[in-house]
Amino acid sequence: MNFNLLIANMQNLGFYDFVLPWLLFLCIIYVIMLAAPFLQDREVDKKRVSILISAIISFFIIAYPVGGSSFGVFLVALFGTSGIYIAAALVLIILLGTFGININDLGPKKYIGWTILLALIIIFLYGGVASTTVSSGLLSIIFVILLMLGAMYFISG
Repeated sequence: MNFNLLIANMQNLGFYDFVLPWLLFLCIIYVIMLAAPFLQDREVDKKRVSILISAIISFFIIAYPVGGSSFGVFLVALFGTSGIYIAAALVLIILLGTFGININDLGPKKYIGWTILLALIIIFLYGGVASTTVSSGLLSIIFVILLMLGAMYFISG
């Protein structure tokens, strides 16, 4: 069987629009519900209550439209765009290793954290998902606020 045909059939059945996003949020919310303090000292079956609440919340999340399309389409674009940046970071690490530079020797952890923050800002501002759902004026305001917060954190130590 052709894998491209398999992917196309899964897409036609709504696998990426509904099933995978629903399973993702079901798992995340279920783990959060298991750790919820309001269920710790109760006489209820914690696992059954948690899975029921998680399923209901997951259905509500999937029904929420993002940017005029389904939530699944948003997640496909988000993870697809993120995958490009992850692959680019992997290539950078491989290139650094080729030149004998260890990623752990690049400096104190605070500079690596700042680099990650800068990369996240760039991904947010220039990623395809953020630019289609948020206006450019709002992106500029968010960038300036993040820049100001970064400067305050850098000055205060």
